[in-house]
Amino acid sequence: MAASAVVGALACQVDSYLRNFETTVVSCRQIKTAPPSKAGKKSKLPTTSSDGTQECFEVELKDTILFPEGGGQPSDHGVIATPDAEFPVLGIRRALLTALHQVPKPIEPNTPVKLEVDWKRRFDHMQQHSGQHLISAILDQIQVPTLAWSLGEKLSYVELPRKLTDEEVLEVEDRCNDVIRQGIDIWVEVPDKDLVNKNKLPDDYDAERGVLRVVHIGNLDANPCCGTHLKNTREMGSIALLHQLPVRGSNSRLHFLIGDRVREYARESNTLTRALNSRLSCQTEEIELKISRLESQLRDSLKREKLWMADVVKAEAALVNEALKLVKKSYVYRGDIVGLDYFNSLVAEMGKLEPSSGVVILASGAGKNGGALLVIGDGADMVGSKIRDDCIIKGLKGGGKGAKWQGKITQWEKGEVESLKAFFDRLEV
Repeated sequence: MAASAVVGALACQVDSYLRNFETTVVSCRQIKTAPPSKAGKKSKLPTTSSDGTQECFEVELKDTILFPEGGGQPSDHGVIATPDAEFPVLGIRRALLTALHQVPKPIEPNTPVKLEVDWKRRFDHMQQHSGQHLISAILDQIQVPTLAWSLGEKLSYVELPRKLTDEEVLEVEDRCNDVIRQGIDIWVEVPDKDLVNKNKLPDDYDAERGVLRVVHIGNLDANPCCGTHLKNTREMGSIALLHQLPVRGSNSRLHFLIGDRVREYARESNTLTRALNSRLSCQTEEIELKISRLESQLRDSLKREKLWMADVVKAEAALVNEALKLVKKSYVYRGDIVGLDYFNSLVAEMGKLEPSSGVVILASGAGKNGGALLVIGDGADMVGSKIRDDCIIKGLKGGGKGAKWQGKITQWEKGEVESLKAFFDRLEV
């Protein structure tokens, strides 16, 4: 069987607008991939071992319309259909000059297949990638080179050697959108290899056997690139330059949206704004002022709460100390508090009073929110351990030594507050 098309001359690179394609399987091999990250989307690949690695098959095709990740552009998604079944293509990677398609099941070599690209994803990538070339070309005009770029799921960015001023951001955005309105052709050239700047090629790309492409935006820009691109700047629709974030010293990441993402962002922003209008009972232009006032009110409330809490702590510390004098034990449960801050303040306040011997059980929280348990005083370690070991509070984890035992309660189950109080009542000191 003839060798497969090399990356650089794939059908998707020759014509980025192909949505369907017929070809033949050259080879198929089984691999294992790393387990998916906990924060990532659920993988469609089956887990095959206890270490979480996943079964996957890499299929080499005679040619493909599915772009392998490269040049800052993520890989396409799509479908490979045999005469008997369809397989989702979950990713395509470049191995030297070969595109390898990841599928969940094996496909025999020599099998004729039909390909279909996820066009919505592809066209979005084309808009973002061609748009990035345009942004970088306009930035070059103001002597700000692009150091790197990233095409994200929501936002993309170009990394620059310095932060742009607000005026520069507006100027670059205006110039980009002016070029879009002009409808300038975008085209790919495969020139003599000696004329191509090879500094940006991946280290493992064989320039002699491969195909070196230069993407042109009219006479405005010419850059080596392996990605899929639009035919005309008008297809970008519009460009929106957003915020900047500092990275690596003086570098700055300028985030952007292009094409359909601009409309989606406007729709999402409008939905959020309308929700804020409703929640804050104000007009859009008043949101910032309303939030500022709420922040001020919150700071004032926290100050008052701190003062009131100090008064409550003093009163409760006196009650605890009085109980210790009378019966050598005391119990405090606060369902309205989750952590230990209040109890730490209480213990500190008790330290200011006349010392009394005995044991104090302090518990906080309620229901699924969980809470905390603090036991202090004579034999605190034994009391806390017994509460835990006897499963009086099943969600309790903790430990201690001597006169202090503390733990975290992951969840209060029904009846456990009453069980803890009953345990306290039975406790002999």
